[in-house]
Amino acid sequence: MKYLLLTLGSYAGSYYLVGLLIRGRLADLAEGLRHRPDAPSPRLYLREVESHARRAHRHYSLVVGTVLALLSLLACIWLA
Repeated sequence: MKYLLLTLGSYAGSYYLVGLLIRGRLADLAEGLRHRPDAPSPRLYLREVESHARRAHRHYSLVVGTVLALLSLLACIWLA
């Protein structure tokens, strides 16, 4: 049971942290677009990249969660 909780915690933590990083980067990019006269509006840009951001969020969360789960499970087994 502790291994299952450790794995779920790893995936949940990575999903949260990756989401924060991606949303922060998108907000930074949208803010930078306001200072460029030839760029699209931030709302239009965010609408266009929303599906790509969701897909990247899912993929990066799965990769980071898997690596984190494996490392934490190995550490838990080694320490037990």
